[in-house]
Amino acid sequence: MRRWFFVLMVAQCYAAAPSDYLSFATGVYNVMKDRWRTWQFDLEYKFHVRPFSTSYRFLELRPLVGVMATIQGSVYVYLGLNFDLLFWDHVLIAPGFAAGYFSKGHGKDLGYPLEFRSGIELAWQFSDQRRIGAHFYHLSNASIGHKNPGEESLVFFYDIPLRKGFPFGSAKSD
Repeated sequence: MRRWFFVLMVAQCYAAAPSDYLSFATGVYNVMKDRWRTWQFDLEYKFHVRPFSTSYRFLELRPLVGVMATIQGSVYVYLGLNFDLLFWDHVLIAPGFAAGYFSKGHGKDLGYPLEFRSGIELAWQFSDQRRIGAHFYHLSNASIGHKNPGEESLVFFYDIPLRKGFPFGSAKSD
């Protein structure tokens, strides 16, 4: 009997599993300092990977891949992990980190091509799982380069859930 209960619980978790997200963001690069401050644009894909799912309904480990570009030609391509903490079915707090390749273009020299990002997202999740929020993060080479000036960004994002039927129709049609 216990085995069937466990199987049904696992099946329910898979059936109610959150979707992947495509995230669009824009905001201020180097927000804390006037020099090299510019506008930036981000595009991220946030995965829902079942082996990383937890048994806690409010916690989701979410791998991500993304690219950030500034108007001055700086580019950052990265892989990372977010810890999605969802409270009251709507308030999302997501600390996370990433590592990736940085090219300064005509912008600020961060001292090394390998850069690490650590930050936190605060968002509102709508009933259909769309999300809107703000992301504050620090980008740094962790002192492995000849210099480590770092930078902070503040961006506003919109996450679109990617699942069958959304955003162009109902997933209940099958």
